[in-house]
This record gives sequence, C-alpha cells and structure tokens, in this order.
Amino acid sequence: MGVRSVSRAEPLFNLHRAAAEAGNSVAVVEGFFDCMKVHQAGIRSVVALMGSALYEPQQQLLRERFRQIHLLLDGDSAGRKASEVIAQKLRRYCSVQVIPLAEGVQPDQMSEQDIVDALQRLANDDYGFGNISK
Repeated sequence: MGVRSVSRAEPLFNLHRAAAEAGNSVAVVEGFFDCMKVHQAGIRSVVALMGSALYEPQQQLLRERFRQIHLLLDGDSAGRKASEVIAQKLRRYCSVQVIPLAEGVQPDQMSEQDIVDALQRLANDDYGFGNISK
C-alpha cells in the first residue's frame, strides 16, 4: 500500500477544529506553524492555507463554513500580494478583513500578546472572535 500524497490545493490545516467552534468567523494564515501559534494565543477558529495561494477547493470550504474571514498572512511581499488576491476572491461571498503585519513579520514569530493585540480590534468590532484576551 502506497503513501497518499496530499495536494496543496485541497487541505485547510486545522479546519476540523475551526469548524467545530461556535461562530462564523475564521482567521486564515499561511502555514501550520502560524496556525498553531495563533491557536495558542487563544484564537481557536484558525486555519492555514499551507502556502500563500487560495485554491478553489479551499475557497469553497471557507465559503461553506464561515461568513467572516480575517486574513493574517505574512508581512512580506508574497503575503501582502496574496492578501489582496484572496480578499478580492472572497469578498463577493463573505466579509473579509485583512490584518496587515509589519514588513518581514510572520504570525509564528509573534508573541501571543502581539497576536491578540492584532486581532483585538476585530473582537471589539464584533467580528465574532469573542473575548480573546488571556
């Protein structure tokens, strides 16, 4: 029996946990380390694209399960460009908020408090993350 390769166009890392959370909001990051760090900061509804592109199967999964999507992609040129493209793709289906990070910053390099601070504005604006302070 061979090992099944996983297409980067299929999975949303942590989708099973994010979909199980109450609410209709999700934070979207690029990689699984970003996802784990955001989850550790208290944001339970978070998924990773496993790259900086949003493929059609991933877009469909997000549209089916969430009404508010918060993009927390890397603060490099690829992450910024991807945020623009992804936001444009999703805005016709749901509310999209881009959370800009400083140049070169990635969510997995941020402290838990910095992640909470970056998302706190969303909680205060009733974007569905609830009380995210620890």
